[in-house]
Amino acid sequence: MSRLPMILATLLLALSACADPGEARPTQTTVQTTPRSTSQPIGQTTPTTQPTRDPHSGLRYIRASDLPREAPAVLRLIAQGGPFRYERDGVTFGNREGMLPRQPRGTYREYTVPTPGSRDRGARRIVCAGATRSTAECYYTADHYASFRRIQP
Repeated sequence: MSRLPMILATLLLALSACADPGEARPTQTTVQTTPRSTSQPIGQTTPTTQPTRDPHSGLRYIRASDLPREAPAVLRLIAQGGPFRYERDGVTFGNREGMLPRQPRGTYREYTVPTPGSRDRGARRIVCAGATRSTAECYYTADHYASFRRIQP
């Protein structure tokens, strides 16, 4: 289909050449085309592009480098198994909001991402699924479970 504009331009030029000599003819026809690789369907990613949404949860991805500066340290602690700053870190997250993929109870655990200047745990959390030290499937919320983003693996 990417060759279609080029074919149409060639046909237009051929037809204008066959026109009556007394008729005015365009002196130049310009057709702008944008080359596109036909080796990969639209919507699929290449090794250099990352998808914007997690296909499993439908949530938008967030890169670890785009998380608050306190979050990478929390991810490292999760992978190490602690020690955690807050007593409730590592408790089961019930997913009562239903915003994360539906899983059996006990699949998700929540961890606090400290908020500078906050007197309590604040609203920022990382929620991870799977084994206790796994960070393969983690989600970030900055608004105490009102919204989530999937942390890009």
